[in-house]
Amino acid sequence: MRKIFIWIVTLTVSITVFLIYNHKQPPIEEDVFKFTEKWSSATEDVYLVRKIDGDWLTIFRNWDSIMMARLEQNWLGNWELRNDEGLESTLISTYFPPIEDDEFTWSASGSKERNRSYYFGQIINPIIKRIEVETKKGFFEDALIVNSVGAQFFFVNSDYEMLMPVNIRALSETGELIYSTIKPIKNGELNSTH
Repeated sequence: MRKIFIWIVTLTVSITVFLIYNHKQPPIEEDVFKFTEKWSSATEDVYLVRKIDGDWLTIFRNWDSIMMARLEQNWLGNWELRNDEGLESTLISTYFPPIEDDEFTWSASGSKERNRSYYFGQIINPIIKRIEVETKKGFFEDALIVNSVGAQFFFVNSDYEMLMPVNIRALSETGELIYSTIKPIKNGELNSTH
């Protein structure tokens, strides 16, 4: 009886130590590759795994998309990709490879239930040093610029419902407008360029 008790205590302590150890480990690129290996399109490159505004985020690419996802730990301490609803999914993605004349690629997505919007893209033109996204009428928010492995990305996590049409402006270091997804036309209306 004593041997069984010692075995149970040892097993319980071992499992507890294992779980505590796993939960203290930050995510790494290998976690993204491992989690997405069962997806229909395999991950080819992981550009980023970083904690941003309290969330662990990753940027990774398959053959036709660059995606951004939130990393969350399950009860075993393994890292998984989850969206706002807790489902196995990315937050947002944009196409890959970019078209030759693109200044930047971009995508926007939102959730009316959660009153949240995401704006994400890859900066192609190296002259672009700042991205502004109109997250509510007349209010532009500076995007977070992420440099990684020779690539540049931008990201905005907004607490406002997605504003349509999407207005994203790319600026040089001196503040010169290089490109805008919406350009004014003569009679004061807006014209979408995408």
